[in-house]
Order: sequence, then C-alpha cells, then structure tokens
Amino acid sequence: MTVDQDWDRIDASLIRMRRLLGNPRGVTDGVDLSAVFVVDTIARRAKDRMSTRITDIARHLSVKPSTASRLVRSTEAAGYIQRSASPDDTRSVVLHLTSRGEELNTSARAFRADILRKATVTWDEKTIATFARLLDEFSLATSGSTADR
Repeated sequence: MTVDQDWDRIDASLIRMRRLLGNPRGVTDGVDLSAVFVVDTIARRAKDRMSTRITDIARHLSVKPSTASRLVRSTEAAGYIQRSASPDDTRSVVLHLTSRGEELNTSARAFRADILRKATVTWDEKTIATFARLLDEFSLATSGSTADR
C-alpha cells in the first residue's frame, strides 16, 4: 500500500467515525449537537477543577467568541447550563452544568464509550493505550487550537 492510499484510508475512516459525534438515539433526541459540545467542554474543565467562561468555549470548540456566545445562549435556554458571577472577576461569568446538563453529559459520554468499547473488544490494554496516545496526538495536531494542550 502506498502512503497516498494510507492517507485515503485514514480519511475514509474519519468520515465513518462521524457517528461518535452523533446524539445518542432515544437519550438526547431533539438536542442540538452544539449543546452536547458545550456541555462536554464545561464538564471536562470542571473535572480538571477549571472554571469555564465563554472564551474557553470558543477556544475549545475552535469558534469565534460571538459564535460561542450564541452556542452558550442556546444551551442555557435549553436548560443544560447556567451562568454565575465569576468569583475572580465580577465583570465576567462562569458556566456550570445544571442537573439536566449533567444527565446529558453522562448519556452522551456513555453512548460514545459504548461505541468505542464495542469497536475495540478484541484489543489488549497495550493496543488501546497506544491508540489513545496516537489519537490524542492527532486530534491535538489537527484541532487548530492549543486549548487542550
């Protein structure tokens, strides 16, 4: 196989993987995919004990601040997140998940994890660790953002 054929194979694989970014059927029917991304960003940052502002959403999702602001407004209107005054800067707000947002995040992550586990059921731990490392490096290199580095 040539390098060009390998690149074509990788491209086709990435297109097939789009279902990982989909909404779990029956769990998040009617939920805008951007809300899943906003909720995921807030949850991951909270797990790392970091607060989240709209500028963080913009950086993490590689969108303009005005787009991030619109995404946050619609996610808030759907009841998945709430704003509160920043303890560090009263002119700024921080974003938090509501209980509904936590449920959405749990469902979406379980959906994606289930797909990954089923797809790698025959892999040993070393192969999974290697895949995780390489995919992480690849996604960071192609994200266009240094927010996750």
